[in-house]
Amino acid sequence: MRLNRVTKNDENVKRGRTAKRKGAQFERTLAKKFQGRYGIELKRTPQSGGFAKTSSKADDYRGDIVVVDSDYNLKVHIEAKNQKTWKLKQWIEQAEEDCPEGKTPIVVFHQHDSSKDYVCLSLEGFFDLVDTEHVLEKKGGLSEESN
Repeated sequence: MRLNRVTKNDENVKRGRTAKRKGAQFERTLAKKFQGRYGIELKRTPQSGGFAKTSSKADDYRGDIVVVDSDYNLKVHIEAKNQKTWKLKQWIEQAEEDCPEGKTPIVVFHQHDSSKDYVCLSLEGFFDLVDTEHVLEKKGGLSEESN
């Protein structure tokens, strides 16, 4: 007769399922936030970015979130992280290694026990994505031509 004992392996399996479910929920939430901001439908990548990277269609499914409408291209490669302990160096390396050519790798991560989410990207990536007019403005709000 086998006793109903919870083994350490059983606990690890359960913890892994919980973490996977938590990560999937964060990815769905991020997709909705991007959709609300930019007005285009996004979704979790099938298998959360675990798509075969050697496939001919792999670039379409890298990252954790993709655009649904085939008329649009997401210019960023999103690596989503919802973990209590931040491992930013590893997350950045993963985003950069998995990022298809022509996209900017970013890590979107959640601060535990808060409602805050953050984005991390290289300075070069920031320069690629953010236009000058979103960083600089003339003091006083008037251009020289209007004086």
